[in-house]
Amino acid sequence: MKNRAAPARRTRVVRTALPLIASLALVGACDSAVGIPSEQPAATSEAAQSNGPDSNAEQSTAPQSTAPESTVAVATTIAPPPIPPGPPVGEVPGNPGAAIALRPFVNDLAGGGIGVVTARCWTVPPTKIPAMYVDTNAILAAVATPGVDGQFAVTWTGPTATVSVERSDIASGYACPTVYPTGTAPVFDATDAAYTVDRYLGRLAGTPVNRADVEENYPIVCDSNRLWDPAGTGLPTAPPLVENPDILPAITSFNSDSVFVTAQNGIYTQVNADIIDASGTYQNRTFVLTIGGEGYCIGDIA
Repeated sequence: MKNRAAPARRTRVVRTALPLIASLALVGACDSAVGIPSEQPAATSEAAQSNGPDSNAEQSTAPQSTAPESTVAVATTIAPPPIPPGPPVGEVPGNPGAAIALRPFVNDLAGGGIGVVTARCWTVPPTKIPAMYVDTNAILAAVATPGVDGQFAVTWTGPTATVSVERSDIASGYACPTVYPTGTAPVFDATDAAYTVDRYLGRLAGTPVNRADVEENYPIVCDSNRLWDPAGTGLPTAPPLVENPDILPAITSFNSDSVFVTAQNGIYTQVNADIIDASGTYQNRTFVLTIGGEGYCIGDIA
């Protein structure tokens, strides 16, 4: 039994030793011929890559990949903001904000029609909008011309229509213009006067026609520079309402159907309205307005 097992063990040793001897022989041969072969192929490969066409392409394209970024950064800094697409709106020398504020209105009118601008033009009496903005082509022809910055408003004049924008609308960023035939003056009528009082009462009652309709942004009270003399005494004063903003007590509600023009005297217009004050008392109050370059303003309440 022992004699048979011994040869088998020796055979396994021999088989294990042969690959190891062969490996050592090969390593010895490589070291004697070229030194450390594991470093030289790597160096040769790096040299080939550094001198090959692929490496040249990478080196030549590396500066190009950074150049467009630099060019874009400079262009973004220098270039003016792009003009939104839509019908052209003429610039206004000395007042660049005017064209910017009118352009959204023009885009809405051309793209959406009367319904779209009615929802956004709450500074204009809703009943006047369909007739005033009906001729879209005439309006577009007017606004395509350069605008003129006047004393009270900015105007664009076309062959048949003139478009006028108040400064308060320009400041808001969305200008709803007054449109009237070229060669005439804008007409502010009883509808405008009643709507001015309607807006004023809505503010006081906490139900404005729009949340943005505040005196600071859209003044409808006559300022202190306006001469006030509705009785024709020849002795004008400052409008009483600007001197005493609390003429009208706090109100809780008003009847919008009761707001209507009751008298007109030259440049002064009288509007009456039914209100309910903070104590719950019903009152009928009289509002006196005057007309100016930007429309009606309220100067007194009786």
